[in-house]
Amino acid sequence: MNLAFLGGLDLKKAMTRCAFVMARLLCLGIAKVAFRLHVEGQEFIPHSGPVILASNHVSYIDPIIIEIAVRRPIRFMAKKELFGSPLFGWLIRRCGAFPVNRDRANLQAFKQAISLLEAGEVVAIFPEGTRGDGIHLRPAKSGIGLIAARTGAPVIPVFHTGTGKVFPRGAWLPRPGRITIKFGMPCRFAGGQANRGEDQIATFSRIIMEKIAGLQASSDPDCRLRDDPLYATGEALLTKNEGFLNPHEEGGYFIKRRN
Repeated sequence: MNLAFLGGLDLKKAMTRCAFVMARLLCLGIAKVAFRLHVEGQEFIPHSGPVILASNHVSYIDPIIIEIAVRRPIRFMAKKELFGSPLFGWLIRRCGAFPVNRDRANLQAFKQAISLLEAGEVVAIFPEGTRGDGIHLRPAKSGIGLIAARTGAPVIPVFHTGTGKVFPRGAWLPRPGRITIKFGMPCRFAGGQANRGEDQIATFSRIIMEKIAGLQASSDPDCRLRDDPLYATGEALLTKNEGFLNPHEEGGYFIKRRN
């Protein structure tokens, strides 16, 4: 249905967009009032253009908290089961979510993420593929590396604490509390088509997870997993070149092929 007096604006699309904005503003407004948010590393986030945010995942409110800190609308993958509830599924779609099947490779979700990045949007990805306990980090799935390789978009590692306490598993409503979120230096997958092999993509995905672990270790000197190679390597990546990383002209880093 087209309305001439609205310049050909599609009514269904306009209503969908309005619902999207309203739901997003409602969630952001509640979060800003309820939570005490401390943010570090905002200078690494560009004001425009495609960005992949690679974050640890603890709570269903993680995307909302990340968006408040980023100050740009974000789109994020969510497990398809969450869309089964008519009300909750409608809400998270309006807040920027799109479904992914975690049990198998989901080409549709990957294509949508790539399309969004090519359109200059911000896409948040949780490389672990599921929620954790806020302390232990799981190895990254390869999807983050695949999307980064296909788009060339900068990947910014993100680590946050506190969301698991303000909105724990099984809770129906969030509770007031403090949340800390830290953004790291961006990196890019480089090397072109010849460098998109499974090994290179897996290596890039692992390095992103190590950088997230490095943010955790640098934020928590008493991290009980400090001796874990994931954390030790991640912390080193924050401070020096480890053979995988070269300076990027925008101040970040990109990954080159290993000889």
